Amino acid sequence: MRKKQPDSKIERIFFTFTEAQEFLGVSRQTIYKLMDDGLPSHKIGKKRVFLKEDLIKWIKEH
Repeated sequence: MRKKQPDSKIERIFFTFTEAQEFLGVSRQTIYKLMDDGLPSHKIGKKRVFLKEDLIKWIKEH
């Protein structure tokens, strides 16, 4: 009998720059403007990422 493999799908808690654009439905330029206006983002290595909860909070507050 084979052992059942654990579900290896891990839900990411962040979006890449492009994924954040798609999630918010805005252009690249608008993401930069939102960042200037205080939209939180983080660097992982050379990549900029956005926490999903930060994007949702930003939408609710603005």
